Amino acid sequence: MLQLLLVDDEMSVVDTLAATIPWESIGIGAVHKAYSGSEAINMLNMHEIDIVITDVQMPGMDGLELARHIYTYWKHVKCLLLTAHADFEYAQQAIKHNIQGYMVKPVEDHSLIEQVASVVEIVQEERKNQYSIDRAMQAIRHHLPRLQADLLNDLLSGKRMESGRLEEQLRLLEIPLSLGRNIVMMLVRYKEQLSDYNSFEISLMEYAIGNLATETFSERFYTWYCRDVHEYLVFVLIPKDRDGAEFDKGNAHGVGEEAQAEGVADETITHELKRLASQFQMNVQRYLNKPVSVLSGPIGSFPQDVLQMYNNLLLLFGKRFGSDKELPVYIAGQNELAGISILASLYEPPQLVHLMEAGHWEAVADKLEAIIHELETEWSESSEQLTEAFFSIFSAFSYIAHKSGVSLANVIGSEYGRGKELQPTRTVRHLKDWTSSVLDTFRQNAMKENRSARTSAVKEAQKYVMMNLSSDPSVQMISDMLGMHPAYLSRLYKLETGENISEFIVRKKMDRAAQLLKGSTMKIYEIAIEVGYQNPNYFIKVFKKHYGATPQEYRNQNR
Repeated sequence: MLQLLLVDDEMSVVDTLAATIPWESIGIGAVHKAYSGSEAINMLNMHEIDIVITDVQMPGMDGLELARHIYTYWKHVKCLLLTAHADFEYAQQAIKHNIQGYMVKPVEDHSLIEQVASVVEIVQEERKNQYSIDRAMQAIRHHLPRLQADLLNDLLSGKRMESGRLEEQLRLLEIPLSLGRNIVMMLVRYKEQLSDYNSFEISLMEYAIGNLATETFSERFYTWYCRDVHEYLVFVLIPKDRDGAEFDKGNAHGVGEEAQAEGVADETITHELKRLASQFQMNVQRYLNKPVSVLSGPIGSFPQDVLQMYNNLLLLFGKRFGSDKELPVYIAGQNELAGISILASLYEPPQLVHLMEAGHWEAVADKLEAIIHELETEWSESSEQLTEAFFSIFSAFSYIAHKSGVSLANVIGSEYGRGKELQPTRTVRHLKDWTSSVLDTFRQNAMKENRSARTSAVKEAQKYVMMNLSSDPSVQMISDMLGMHPAYLSRLYKLETGENISEFIVRKKMDRAAQLLKGSTMKIYEIAIEVGYQNPNYFIKVFKKHYGATPQEYRNQNR
């Protein structure tokens, strides 16, 4: 129930309206009264007012001035004006100040009730929308750590993201990071393997270590972390300056100053990182009694360096720590980074095999084209990358064939022999031709299967219609029988036959009716019922539209 405020310098008008209008019937639970603009403002400060009805001509603060004040400080409050002047100027000014409408005094009760009821609907709809928004934002905040972790995992997996979309996600997920900023990446490994814990214990440990990292590094870094596919905790550390903001070494002026600032900044960040990483390791040991290995690398730029920094740390973890579980914190230097060279388009999401599983053949073609393009432009002299791409693609094709219960050799025929002999690994052109041929075969098979499934569905639908003409079969009934959505069934039927399924139903009803008219002595209304029409007049109308003659005329013509 909403709260209403009546404002007029004529006390009798306010008191009469408050007492005589059935406010509760239109959703008003409380009616407040004010006899001047200043008194109205006091009431707005004291109560959660939703709607204000105010006279325009009042001494001191008039109604329009009050409306302007309300719009400034209580934007959610809706205003209606009462005026003794049927002047369009008031309507124009009301529009300017977001007033819902105006009424000429003396106002009829029914007119007032209609106006207020319409405003009540507007307020309730806004509340409903705001409630939905608040619920959605509450859900996002509740799941914020998981959503933040999901975004980081996407970046670590090599998923490409348009810069504007990435910036928007960072903003929505409250991650204090902008494109081009400095970051440091850190991997944390438990002494025990995470597989030693159940999922609930893993979540608790991850949460506890994440909190300790946030607290420990908060003096100099913002933290953003996730658990990766290798069951390491991966932290992105975002450096702050001494005032708590992100450190921006680009604030220096001049080439020399910028280079100097960059060197000083990097040295400062590395020093702080070593100190806080050691403190973090000790805090985990002290508060959680869990020895951890901590590895961090040099400074990089977000997001372009994320994947290479991460892959380098994975390599260094094996080199520096191995299976040892009692090593101290290790901070890798720039000279320890490997120039990792991977065929990025082959491994970035979505994976080729996943696209094929989903039957997204256009996306599969685009993926293969991207792989071939990268081989041509960056790895044209590398037989290793070419062979790597071939085996990965061959494996994906084999998996899809085997999942369908057939062998790859049976699916692709002679191309299987060429693949087995490694002919596609000779040149990028050979691989391109081979993948194109195999993909075409898979596509054609998929189309055949799809067409067979569609044809079967159409036949079943037609069979159902023919068996249930008298019960007036509907698209909904047929789709329920087939386990399909009605819209999907309609599109499928139109695609296969060229006519709408509803047109088929009517056509078969008319065919049956014509057959009965020619070969039986049934009355017209009996035939109508027999083909699913309870209203004989409507049946006659449909029959005439279909055959150009009424049922009786048709019977007479075909005797």
